[in-house]
Amino acid sequence: MGGMSLLTSLNRQNSVISEGGRYVRDQACRFLHYSTQPFVLDTRRHSALVELQDLLNEHSTKGWDGIEAPALSALTLETTKMFLAALPADIPDPDFAVEPDDGAISLEWYGGYRKIASVSISESRRLAYAALRGTDVSNGAYHFSDEQIPEPVLTGIRGIIA
Repeated sequence: MGGMSLLTSLNRQNSVISEGGRYVRDQACRFLHYSTQPFVLDTRRHSALVELQDLLNEHSTKGWDGIEAPALSALTLETTKMFLAALPADIPDPDFAVEPDDGAISLEWYGGYRKIASVSISESRRLAYAALRGTDVSNGAYHFSDEQIPEPVLTGIRGIIA
């Protein structure tokens, strides 16, 4: 605690004049800032989370499609992040798209010719699932709750990427 109070007082004092003193003060301020930030050691879905943030930046205003597409909501984005966190490690990151009719986020996995799985996540936490594997088609609608992905969705995705 003594160190934190020293860093806090360094942050408030503007009487340091020398270049070395300014450097120490700046480093102490940076340490104070970053020491209070949360961090995550699990980086297995980092690139997918970066891609989601890019989607939000590109689709955050109404009419992003040049017509009447609704803005991507923060709630839809957070639900998609929870879905990604709930994905088992054996399932790779999906490709993403924003649906212009309702602002849902579409996640897709491709497994080769006529092998695709798609999950659409809406603001209401509804998962619309569809998969094509050769001539077999499966689909369903589920509610995403308790950060658990419904088993038919996981089974379908695994069948596509196998």
